[in-house]
Amino acid sequence: MDFLGQKRAAFLICLLAGVLFAAPVLSNIQNWGGYDWDQHFFYHGSAWISMVKYWQIPLWNPFYCGGSPLLANPQSTFLSPFFLPVLFFGPVTGLKIELIVYLVLGLFGMFLLARKLGTKALPAYLAAGLFMFSSWFTARVAVGHTTFLPFALLPWAVLFFLEGYTRRLFLLASAAVLAVMFLSGGIYPFYFTCMFLALYAALDGVERKSFKPVILVAAVLVLALGISAVKLIPMLQFTGGLSAEDSQYSSFGMLVQGLAGREQKIPANDAATGRGSLDGEELVGATLQGKVAWGWHEYSAYIGILGLVLVLLSVILYRKTWKLLVIGFAFLVLSLGDYSPIPAWQIIKEIPVIGALHGPSRLLILFVFCASLLATKSLSDIKPINRHWISAIIIVLVLADLMLVSRPLLYNAFDSEPLQINPYEHKEYVHLAVADQFKSQYPNMLQNLDTVNCYERVHPRIRAVPQFYDNGEPYPGFIGNAYIAETNKTYNLSFFSPNKVVVEGIDEPGTLVYNQNYLPGWNADGQPAISHGGLVAARVTRQEKVEFTYLPSTFYISLALSLLSLLIGGFICWKWQQ
Repeated sequence: MDFLGQKRAAFLICLLAGVLFAAPVLSNIQNWGGYDWDQHFFYHGSAWISMVKYWQIPLWNPFYCGGSPLLANPQSTFLSPFFLPVLFFGPVTGLKIELIVYLVLGLFGMFLLARKLGTKALPAYLAAGLFMFSSWFTARVAVGHTTFLPFALLPWAVLFFLEGYTRRLFLLASAAVLAVMFLSGGIYPFYFTCMFLALYAALDGVERKSFKPVILVAAVLVLALGISAVKLIPMLQFTGGLSAEDSQYSSFGMLVQGLAGREQKIPANDAATGRGSLDGEELVGATLQGKVAWGWHEYSAYIGILGLVLVLLSVILYRKTWKLLVIGFAFLVLSLGDYSPIPAWQIIKEIPVIGALHGPSRLLILFVFCASLLATKSLSDIKPINRHWISAIIIVLVLADLMLVSRPLLYNAFDSEPLQINPYEHKEYVHLAVADQFKSQYPNMLQNLDTVNCYERVHPRIRAVPQFYDNGEPYPGFIGNAYIAETNKTYNLSFFSPNKVVVEGIDEPGTLVYNQNYLPGWNADGQPAISHGGLVAARVTRQEKVEFTYLPSTFYISLALSLLSLLIGGFICWKWQQ
């Protein structure tokens, strides 16, 4: 079979394997999930409602925290091509389709990358399975961390970068993959993939005694940032100097358990690490201070003992594998964070922007990536295990082990029947204070309700006042959704949508207040709105109506920069190739 035929066959095998592996998430396709699924259904659902119901670009999210930017939220995803299943099928079904698409692409990308690095066809399937069937993927699905799914695009970014050595247009493809990661809410996949590419290019430059790899990777990173500008610029404006103020507990024992322990079930391991002994605010405080482990999904990255043995055997091939060995070891050390014997993580935290990231254990995903390629290289090049029948047996054993350990995490990922919600029950937009913000943001949004006491680390200072508690009791201090500040006279919103509201029949002059958090970008009748106690406001006379709209001036500039970067990058890569 020629190489093109191998690729076609490999894609079909990856498609079949991915669908079968992820079948548990499709068994009750309308079910909701626990842990962070409420939050992530909400992230996708708020953009979906803006686009489908209101036909608006999702710039502002009025459904939590008293109002917060949507495009500028690091975890927004609607600009990604992977948002299409959500757009067509809704958040619940669409996200399940989306995760299967990521899984299949990750499998196929790893197969192609392993082949690019010189491994034989059969062992290349080991790289695909070890990376994507590792529990880092299923654990993230189990807890609803959809913004880690773009790690499945990591092999494509690396593959296209390597192809760009000889065919420059592939550098643009690599940059585009990075940009898609970013636009998909994959802040960690984006930054960590950039780190991998930078390290690989530096080491490759040393091996080649050339600056060419470093120049190429610099071009890719600059292009990726330019293409991502439509989200990157608003995000940086919104998050400002945000930095991580927490510390993640880790240990060598937890590292070994995460990589090689056959018990990866999240509740059991949470209890084993001591999280079961604390609750509520006490648990949150101890976790952020690094006194107890984070949730087990942050450490789970199972590849098994046999997989690790194959990784260690790759040392024999050090002349071929030294770059991946060095990078893999670096990420393994970094994953221990403040508990590493080498103070590398402390240095990383001082780097601007990257210092805002937290959770060093997340770098284990990069180690698994390197380990998958190293194990495959061992199986491809070391005698006698590189014999066809021996390789086949080893692959079956490794993948069967992964199926038995990792796949069960998907069984209970979506075990909650959807709530019966009447989206027409609340015709008017209402601010609400809830008893449990961890489970209510998505259903509240479906009912046109704003969860003011939201579950979100990145939001404006909350100034909007709830109208009710979720038990129906009125909230003290609420005046109205729109009112004149000097007299407290209230007005109804004659039109409501995420980016635009209209207040009509204003019969006295004063300061008209819209009960929504203020940020620059809010306008009143085309002029910049003002802040009144942190709420959106405008000076008015007696007038027929006032339109409040949210449209930051930087939106069109950043969009133009993204399109321009794509065009210029394509032209430069094309000319460079001539």
